Amino acid sequence: MFAPRMLPARPDPRRDSRPSRLSPFGRFVLMRLALVPGQLLFVLVILYLAIYEPTNLSTQQNVGVLGSFAGFGHMVVNDFTGNWGVSTFQQYPGVPLVQLYAYLLPSSLELAIFALGISAAVAYPVALWIGWSRRPGVDVAARVASLFGTLLPAFVVGLLVITALFFWFLGQFNDLPDVGVIPGLTWWFAYYGGYPPWVLYQSITQPTGLPLVDGVIHQAWSFEELTLIKTLIQAAIISLVYVTIFLRHARSVVRAASQEVYLTAARSRGISEHTLLWTHTARRVTPTFLIVFALTLPAYLGTQFVVEATFLDPGMGFLAFSSLTGQGTAGIAPLQVMMFLLALLIIFWLVAVDVLARRMDPREVASG
Repeated sequence: MFAPRMLPARPDPRRDSRPSRLSPFGRFVLMRLALVPGQLLFVLVILYLAIYEPTNLSTQQNVGVLGSFAGFGHMVVNDFTGNWGVSTFQQYPGVPLVQLYAYLLPSSLELAIFALGISAAVAYPVALWIGWSRRPGVDVAARVASLFGTLLPAFVVGLLVITALFFWFLGQFNDLPDVGVIPGLTWWFAYYGGYPPWVLYQSITQPTGLPLVDGVIHQAWSFEELTLIKTLIQAAIISLVYVTIFLRHARSVVRAASQEVYLTAARSRGISEHTLLWTHTARRVTPTFLIVFALTLPAYLGTQFVVEATFLDPGMGFLAFSSLTGQGTAGIAPLQVMMFLLALLIIFWLVAVDVLARRMDPREVASG
């Protein structure tokens, strides 16, 4: 009799001492980050061909292939090292552009915080309600509002607001609504006898560059009140225009989510429409709303920049439109630098939103 041949036992995967593999979410993050260099290279090539190379050709003839490669490398080095030239604005003479950006960015960020806060407070519940409602009148009203926001430029809304508030603002605050977020020259002389030492170039507050924060630091409460009112006016105009753009995309997301099978089953079990909308559907569509916002970020930036320029607010919008018109700057293609910074912002914002939306997705959470 022969003993049966024993096959070697298979290793128990639960006892495998090797480190566990990345989760699906971890692989998604790595794959998303791996796309960034290619996206950035594509943006740099487009910027070089569209802006930097034509600038070179206008001053040099017969650059050649090697000259183009050298010019591209020169552009990339300058972009990443901050060698952007100096400002020739009358208000900021001789200031390096990298320093000027550092001066103007905080004011734009502060305005964006207010505008995005108002937009989120309005757009999120309104998009849910419009997408959920089955009344034809509501859908028609939403379409008309979206079309209104698309066709009515932000600068037109800004000019209408300035015209409507001009005399009231002048009589109430001894200031004009269209001289930037912080008060103008007349107001400073009336209340302070001139600009205080913590206001640089008549438009930049110190030490943080955030006007409302600096007003609290220096306990300038009249300045704080007026600056807050001006900020809220601009933020409301930005939100009015941007929310209508956002609703065009967001309401269809809710409409599709409201027809999913699990909601029909929940409705048949007697769960109220209020609970289905504000608990189940709201949580389900939040990640998609984030993606919609990421995709409409260029529209938001364009809206804020236009409003800043309309109100003569010294921020990134002011610098962007000055670069577009080619006035007040010197050095290596200021417009190309602005586009480079905006492209960086959009690329990394898309990555962050994709990752956050994937993490917030209930199906991703359930899969661990």
